Amino acid sequence: MKDTQQARPSVVYVDDEELARKYFARAAGSDYDVLLASGADDAMSILRREGARVAVLVTDFRMPDRRGDDLMRQVSEEYPHIVRILVTAYAENHALLEAITSEDVFRILEKPLGVAIVREVLASAITAAALRRT
Repeated sequence: MKDTQQARPSVVYVDDEELARKYFARAAGSDYDVLLASGADDAMSILRREGARVAVLVTDFRMPDRRGDDLMRQVSEEYPHIVRILVTAYAENHALLEAITSEDVFRILEKPLGVAIVREVLASAITAAALRRT
């Protein structure tokens, strides 16, 4: 059984809201090894330990310590194999457009996240991550 767990793709989910982290883990946890971070610094600590096995980073856009697009730029530089997804509840068009045009974003999801869309987007992101590693 342990071999099966090790074969599951790893996803880091970053959100300063505990309820959002729990909801995401419930939505994706049956198919992925979900690592939860409460902010950008926490996410980078996780990536320093687990970065080689992480396929996807999903991060909230607006957080108290650092914005999600800033985190994604850092992850893009340090861990280019990781596919990055931005989550937002706010229509901050300028910042979102900048994130998209910089090619740091695989997909943008709007809160509240639905289970079906989370699973669909993660499946696509895992496929993209596998292609990056080849």
